[in-house]
Parts: sequence; structure tokens; C-alpha cells
Amino acid sequence: MEIRKLPPHPAPTKRLQVAAYVRVSRESERLSHSFSAQVSYYNQLISSTPGWEYEGVYSDYATSGTSTTKRDEFKDMITTALGGGIDITLTKSISRFARNTADLLETVRELSAAGVSVRFEREHLDTATAEGEILLTLLASFAQAESESISANAKWGIRKKYADRALHSRQPYGYHYTNGHLSIIEEEAVIVRRVFDEFLAGISPEKTVDALNAEGLRSRGGGMFRASVTRDWLENETYTGDAICQKYYRSHVGKSTSTINTGQLTKYLVEDSHPAIITRATFDAVQAELAKRRASGGRGLTPTGGTGALTHRIICTVCGKHYQRRTRKQAHGEYKYWWCETATKGKGNPCSSHQLREAKLRTIICSALGQDDWDDEAVIEQVAGIDARPDWLLTIVFRDGRRITVDYRTGQEVNN
Repeated sequence: MEIRKLPPHPAPTKRLQVAAYVRVSRESERLSHSFSAQVSYYNQLISSTPGWEYEGVYSDYATSGTSTTKRDEFKDMITTALGGGIDITLTKSISRFARNTADLLETVRELSAAGVSVRFEREHLDTATAEGEILLTLLASFAQAESESISANAKWGIRKKYADRALHSRQPYGYHYTNGHLSIIEEEAVIVRRVFDEFLAGISPEKTVDALNAEGLRSRGGGMFRASVTRDWLENETYTGDAICQKYYRSHVGKSTSTINTGQLTKYLVEDSHPAIITRATFDAVQAELAKRRASGGRGLTPTGGTGALTHRIICTVCGKHYQRRTRKQAHGEYKYWWCETATKGKGNPCSSHQLREAKLRTIICSALGQDDWDDEAVIEQVAGIDARPDWLLTIVFRDGRRITVDYRTGQEVNN
């Protein structure tokens, strides 16, 4: 009997793991609709394409496209791809992936080295092809130029408002901003006046803040008052009814932090632009006292309030005391850490505060500021304070009103 040899079954073709990345910028019209439409589109496309395995749609909502440093979902996608979990990444266009040419090329090359291709639908570009990177370099340059143009137009609009005596939308404590105007919030204005009056009476901002917190009064965000913030009030001409616009600026597109304007750009003084909380006479008297203290060699009331950028900036949310810098010596060396004043007095730790290593604190704050290296001046300029909680969460409060919460143990931002 003849035995026929049959060919082996072909090995099953490996299904490609395919993901998509979606980002909707603030310039987009009908933001929510555009965002959900893109997610739905990629869900259907990947699931219905033979040979493709749906890995997921990664999405960042209304974040800047000029840098990859602040997009959590984007970073998660790259980590998954480099770990072998993604073969192909789909995205609408180069500008959705990144408008910074250097970031774009670095990311694409890193993915290509791991065998992962990126397909840009609008440009009909696949990085797996030979000509992909050459075209990508050219197209990315155009995308970055577009981003810079959008940013320049936005900045021009703001500066035009300044020149026309209109204010931008900042609202310092004591004021509410609406329809281009500042109006007084009287219950907050009472506290502002108290800070000025007590300073002229010889009471330090630290003692005033301690009294406010002890009385159960809280800041606008619900947290404790901070001396580092009230010191800034003492030098803020806004409380006299005047406004100096463009005191801070961002030096280039994609930079997430602001720099003090020391003459690089025009400042605009708008006199009597809004109701005053304190008189000019009171404000001038405070400035004279500040100058007197500084001239006599005292610390005056500089924004740091101490010898380091973190001094008087970390506050325990349980007892309301500031954290102090300490040194711990070990057999192999020493390290710096910060701990609540109550806990350092040798009577136990009634508020259950945690010791925070300075090196890790610096890493967390640098990440929040979008900086690679520690810069005392940048921290002083931008960080009003840090709330330290017994559950290891740190809330970083910025001078422009933003707040982010980070888990000290992981260094990751959390929704809170």
C-alpha cells in the first residue's frame, strides 16, 4: 500500500500587536467630540484588520504636543512597545505624535531599534520603510514650525491685551477674575489686610500664618496658609489696584516653566485697573520696611524665607508645622532629609508625618517643573509650597495656582 507523505501544516502567522496613539490639543475645535471620535476610529480599524491584534488605544487629552515629557499615556505606550508588547503604532499625524523634531526622531529611532514601526496616517508614512526617516525629518520640521507659530500667535494676543490695558486671567488671593476684570472677595481681602498690618506692627509672616491656621482659617484651595506665600503678597502691587503685566515669560516653545522678566520683554503698568485691597500708603510703608531690613543685613522677606529653596515650603497637613532639614549619618556616609517640626522635638510623632529624603524630593520637584537638574531659583520662582500628608502624598502648589499631587513612594502623579 502506497503511503503518501503530506506537507506539514504551515506555521500559524504571528498576529501583529497594534496600538494607536491619540492626542487632542487645546487648539482643536469641539475638543471632546474630536477626542472620542479618534479613539472609536482606531478601535474599529485595529479590530477589523486581518492579522492585527488589538493592543489598545493610548490617549492624552488636551496636553501640549511640543514635548513628550508630560504625556503619561504616551510614555506608557513607548514602555510597552520597547518591552515587546507592540509591533505597530498608529497615529493620525506627526503633529499628534510630537511637534518637537528632536523628541520625535529620538523616539522613532528607539522604537525602530526594537523592531516597532510607527505609521502616520495623514502623511502616509511608515517608519519601517527605507525612506521613512528621511521624510520624517523633513515633515517633523514643518510640524515644529507650526507649533511655534501657534504659540507666537497666542503670545501676541496676550501682549496686545496688555497694551490695551486688559488683564490676563490670573487671580491673586483676595480677588476673583471674571470677564476681564478683578473684583474683591471680601473674606479673603480681610486676611490680606491683616498680613500687611501685622507686618508693619512688627509681627512676622510666620507668626501671622501660624495664628491664621490655629484659628481654623484656610487658603482658597482648602490647605494651610504658608509664610512663603504671604511674603509674596507683601511685594505684590496688585493689592494697590495697579497691575504690572508680563512679569514672567516662557523663553521658548515647549518650555513648561516661567522665568522672571528682568527686561527681556516689555512690562506693562496698568494703574487703577481694579479695586484696591490696601492703600498705596500702606504698600509703600511695607516696601520701605523691607528695604530697611535688607540694608541692615537681615534676611528681609526674600521669597525663600531661609537658606534653601525648600525652607518654609513643606508643611505638614496634620499639625500645620513646617518641615525642617535634618542630617542622618550612617556607616557608609550621610544623607539629608526633611521632617515635620513637631516630630523632631523628641516627643514622639503625634501627627504621623514621614521623613522625606531630600534627593527624592528634588527628583519629584524637578519632574513637576519639567527640568532635568535642580535649580534653587526656579523652585523659588514657581513653587509656593508643598503639602505633605501622612498617606505619602505630596501636593505641589505653584504660584500660578496650579496644583499637582505626587505619591512620594513611586514619584508618580496621582489624581486627587
